[in-house]
Amino acid sequence: MKYDSTELLDRLAASYVFGTQGGRARRRFERLVRSNAAAAGALQAWQARSAALSAVIPPVRPSPEVWKRIEQRIGAVPQAASRRLAGWLRPALGFMCGLIAAVGLLRWQPDWVLPSDLPPKAVLPASYVGLLLDASGRPAALASSLKHGAQISVKLLQPLALPAGKVAVLWALPDKAPPFVLARLGGDTKQLLVMPGSSEALLASVSELAVSVEDAAGIPASPAAPFLLRGHCVKLW
Repeated sequence: MKYDSTELLDRLAASYVFGTQGGRARRRFERLVRSNAAAAGALQAWQARSAALSAVIPPVRPSPEVWKRIEQRIGAVPQAASRRLAGWLRPALGFMCGLIAAVGLLRWQPDWVLPSDLPPKAVLPASYVGLLLDASGRPAALASSLKHGAQISVKLLQPLALPAGKVAVLWALPDKAPPFVLARLGGDTKQLLVMPGSSEALLASVSELAVSVEDAAGIPASPAAPFLLRGHCVKLW
């Protein structure tokens, strides 16, 4: 195998960092890193990315089916040992689910987050990023804003079905304050919207974003319930 491809080294480094390589492949990549400066650089870059994401990605609670499959794989264990194993695995697995999902999202769809005027291989700048889910828990929209920007980019991952005379409104949900409007959404798949202030001023204490359906005639002071979409908002820097 030739290792003069930057894209190949990037894929190998990513799979090494997130544990998807087999034992033999891992040992081969470790030998390559010791003798190839480009491979070592790719590994260092992915280790830095995973370290930054691990500090900001919220944990994801695995479904009961995940635990059933784990029990089937490891076989029956005594109840006390099972509780100890579950107590150790639940937070670790929940964190890894969220981390791998976010890393995969940024790795394979960087255009959903990166501003359009950055080079194709640019590293994600300091940004606020929110992944909003629908009522079924499926990703439905991705919102991102540069740390010191005044605009928010919204990528709709599935169309919004709105009744006649209604509009979709993007809300910020602060930890200790009432929700407030960030922008009124249009119908385009990709949108760049102006916010009422800078990202740092508006989003520093916001842990969630949400989308509500409102009357087109005017946006109320508080969102209509229930939210159409909702999800975590995290800092990536």
